[in-house]
Amino acid sequence: MAVMSIRIDEKKKKMLKIIASLEDRTIGGLVEELIDNYVEENQDKLSTIIEKDDLEDVMKLAEESFLDWENDEDEVYNNL
Repeated sequence: MAVMSIRIDEKKKKMLKIIASLEDRTIGGLVEELIDNYVEENQDKLSTIIEKDDLEDVMKLAEESFLDWENDEDEVYNNL
């Protein structure tokens, strides 16, 4: 399983932790469920590109998403 670091407002984090614990859930479990739902709902957006075997276009789309990972703060995760 991969490790992912995200930054959110401290107040939102505290509220999320409280609500998740009230539902007997973890923040990690909640985030994983949200990601699963998002991917499932939006998977068709990739199907056209993948059907064309144009994986280079898929990678170009993803490049921008990973730009925020290029920072010294998250360097610790590179070796995990």
